Amino acid sequence: MKCSLENEALERILVWPYNRRIAILSNYEYAKQILQAFLISKIAKCTSENIYLIDYSGRFRSELLSNIVGHEKLENIVYLEKLINGIRGYSLHIHNPSESNVRIGSSIRNVDVEFIIITDYSPSKALKGTKGFLKVYCRKRKDRIYELKTFTDKVLIAVSEGKIVEAFKILPKYLFRALSLLKEAAAEYGNYTVKDAVVIVSARMSVNKNFARKIISDLVSYGFIEVNKGYVIV
Repeated sequence: MKCSLENEALERILVWPYNRRIAILSNYEYAKQILQAFLISKIAKCTSENIYLIDYSGRFRSELLSNIVGHEKLENIVYLEKLINGIRGYSLHIHNPSESNVRIGSSIRNVDVEFIIITDYSPSKALKGTKGFLKVYCRKRKDRIYELKTFTDKVLIAVSEGKIVEAFKILPKYLFRALSLLKEAAAEYGNYTVKDAVVIVSARMSVNKNFARKIISDLVSYGFIEVNKGYVIV
């Protein structure tokens, strides 16, 4: 049975569920906790086996799990102070192991679970020398939008009221409209400059060029488009 995350962006960046060793690395504590709680909540829907959570920082907010997972599934979650031998279950979730100078490679040898998901600082001391983990780097873009990036891909997500949604869903309508127009222009014309983008947005949205420039600047800040050597990358 495929365990769905019900979030296309997350499934894509995590190569879910085929990748079973994942490390989400970030210095944004709230985002890390929400991501870990979200993943636990989706996994909890797929199994009646134990789900283990180890918080080496002592700062993981248990109410996040209550709000996201739901009380009926909390009984499957086992809280541990540290990693112990002989763990058997569906998934193991480790939060901020670098704070206790834990070396993950040697600690998980005797663990029998389907998934291991680590949330830690960037860079992670705990993962040093460890192989087999997909490393996903999380950084804040603007407002509630975060960028998740690996060496081969990146996606944008929105962290909103303890939930994770597709980033475009929280964009103001005018920004979403401008983004759609810029994508259509890229498909029709190929590469175009920032000056061209200003003209496209200004003409098709009936706004002045100064406001069109602000729209493009906001889309860059959010991470929806990039500018490279004067050209727009959508």
